[in-house]
Amino acid sequence: MDNKNALQKKTLLVVEDDESSRLLIKYLLKNMDIEVIDAESGEQALELVEDTPVAGMLLDIALGTGISGLELGEQLKTKQRFKNTPMVAITAYEKRLLGNFTEKGFTGYLQKPYSAAQLKSLLDQQTLRKKGKQVLI
Repeated sequence: MDNKNALQKKTLLVVEDDESSRLLIKYLLKNMDIEVIDAESGEQALELVEDTPVAGMLLDIALGTGISGLELGEQLKTKQRFKNTPMVAITAYEKRLLGNFTEKGFTGYLQKPYSAAQLKSLLDQQTLRKKGKQVLI
């Protein structure tokens, strides 16, 4: 199975407070045949995922007001159903400034600005192993 087919019909949560950035990432993902639910705040994201299963999450780290993307990630990873869900930090911050974000449950990092090719490559890398099977976002 190629990665495009593995990504098809999966739903990703995108949390981005900047509307133009949120619209751009939604556009890029839809062109990859990936369903998107999106939120502009951490609090809104927590409400959305109560009713909608997601295969992965793309979280902006600096969300303006309310909880940060790092705090959101930590909260989501405390929920049993998200323990094995790939979660990518998307930020303008350099990776070294985030500290050990993998300890907070993040499985990837993408620095802004990024290209469609960089986003696709990152999504292709986001895999988990469950009982010997490889599960892609």
